[in-house]
Amino acid sequence: MRWFFLLGLLAGCAHSSLRVTSNDVFSTRDYLATALETLASADPDAEGRRALAERETRAALNDLVDGHLHSRPVPYEGPPRLEVALELLERSEATLTATKSSDALEHTRRAAEALRLALAQR
Repeated sequence: MRWFFLLGLLAGCAHSSLRVTSNDVFSTRDYLATALETLASADPDAEGRRALAERETRAALNDLVDGHLHSRPVPYEGPPRLEVALELLERSEATLTATKSSDALEHTRRAAEALRLALAQR
């Protein structure tokens, strides 16, 4: 009976907050810009990790070489939360790994790590 409870708990954790379908195509800039907006509106954290993630995400956007000048918001459910920003950064990280924007990738990794640490302290 315990395994059933554990399975339900894990399934709930795996749920994505992003409302992105297979037909939606978002650029790395879209994910990073939405992450930055989400971080700016998210709950503050006590040790400045959210602010660090904001700075690193802004730096990633500045260093991004993708040919896009504008971004469009990536839709998500619920209020702006650190978990949503982390998911957006992780998606950015995945796409940046295949590009030549190594500086943007490094900033994105630092931002994601700051959020993981902030979330681990909750």
